[in-house]
Amino acid sequence: MALLNKFINDELPLAFLWLILGLFAGLVYAVEMVGLDGSMTLLSPERARSLHISQMLYGFFPLILSLLPFALFQKEGVLSETAIEHLRRYFVVWNLFLLFMSMALLFGNIRGLPFYDFPYQLNFLLAFSGLFYLLALVDALRRYEKRPLWVNVSLVAVIAAPIALVVLMNPDYGQVEQTLVGPHGDNTLGMSFTLIPIYYLLIKLVATQEFKPRWHWLWIVPLAGYALSLIIRNFFHSLSYSEEWFFQYLTLLYLPLLWVWLRDAGVSFKTNPYLIFSIGAFIFVDLQGNFLFIPEIRALIHRNDLVVGHAHIAMGLGVAFMALAILHHLLPNLFRRVYAVIWTVLMALMALVLTIAGIIEAGGFTAAVEPFLSLRALIGALVVGMVLWITYERIRFRLDSPLKFYHLSGLLSDAGGGVILILGGAALFPLLGFSFSGTYEYIVFAFMIGTGLMHWYGIHSDPHRFAELSASVRAICASVFAALYMVGTMDGIALLVAFYDGLFALFYWLVLRGRE
Repeated sequence: MALLNKFINDELPLAFLWLILGLFAGLVYAVEMVGLDGSMTLLSPERARSLHISQMLYGFFPLILSLLPFALFQKEGVLSETAIEHLRRYFVVWNLFLLFMSMALLFGNIRGLPFYDFPYQLNFLLAFSGLFYLLALVDALRRYEKRPLWVNVSLVAVIAAPIALVVLMNPDYGQVEQTLVGPHGDNTLGMSFTLIPIYYLLIKLVATQEFKPRWHWLWIVPLAGYALSLIIRNFFHSLSYSEEWFFQYLTLLYLPLLWVWLRDAGVSFKTNPYLIFSIGAFIFVDLQGNFLFIPEIRALIHRNDLVVGHAHIAMGLGVAFMALAILHHLLPNLFRRVYAVIWTVLMALMALVLTIAGIIEAGGFTAAVEPFLSLRALIGALVVGMVLWITYERIRFRLDSPLKFYHLSGLLSDAGGGVILILGGAALFPLLGFSFSGTYEYIVFAFMIGTGLMHWYGIHSDPHRFAELSASVRAICASVFAALYMVGTMDGIALLVAFYDGLFALFYWLVLRGRE
């Protein structure tokens, strides 16, 4: 297996975890919109929505998408093991950011912003991860005798990205927060432009014939328009509706550009279905966004409480399939064409359902909105189910010994139980008759997840060593919980934990230790 292919394959289980978490949070939010009361859990509506959006914007998809230059490096024969090691460190720091971000949002540290809801300080972790990304990039660059233009552009972007991240996301003067009011047509122009070089690199990656881009003026004009909009907004006056409308319409120039690039590169649906669907979604969202800018249409649809499927097509198909196009290119047996078709159909149905619900809510016609919201939740559940199946196909392993069954049960009970309790312990404990303070319990739940991860490593590496380690940890914890129960400091939950952990440890020591 090639270097990057193996690296991605090794990193996929954790990356899938973030994707499942983000999709599950979106599913919970969708179910809450039809009546589920999640206010007693960490996935209350505002937290679930924030976690869903943040994971989609900063989790699985951008992490995979950031590997695009390295897929091209591998194609051109300049990717080394040293660069892969730097990428491993880059993934470590980014995954740490995602963990801290998820916990911050779950525990209510949210700011109510649409694209950037986590604490500003966490941006420094992202910037730190960029250091290792830059080292990996430089290692590949020095192996070129003459660097292509796309390589130099990537280098400039990587150097500028951490600085831009810290500056633009600043809560006092950041561009992101300055464009929250109004139709933000200039911001849409800027966001759309960032996708064009990515599409160029993707087309270059999967091209079936020599590809030399043409018609550069079609991206130069929108770029100049975006720069002009920033100058007007920041140094002269707030943009009027007509001015934003003008800048929004510049995005239409991208459509013939992408068509020409696909034709010149010989890329078709058979070559990479994910890329074709992604560009199709980009075209649809571009046309839809310009249509929604018409004042009369905007008044009818776009200012109600529901997003009318626009963001779901843009992110759930357009950006998501950019990342999946890379994975299909490198791991085609896992990210198969059938999944691209099923995912596209489901997201299109979700967008349609949300559009109808949005028009009903805005008073376009009279009907009950609840059935459409229920359909939205059902479609979301199907998307989650499909991702779980792909994850299963990647992580499935042989249970060929009693010790592996032991580790699997520990993984499911501790890691799985810990996740359930972190999300819903505040609601579950009172139902079971236990007190819940909402402080130390979360630390215990996190420790449960850590114990479960020992069993994960026991399945995939030295099973007896990790069984010994987990049993020792369990025995120590059991003794402390038992002591706290007997002295009267804790209630029956301490006795339950002591019994469970003690029994689990004893089963290994008395039954499984020393057995092959």
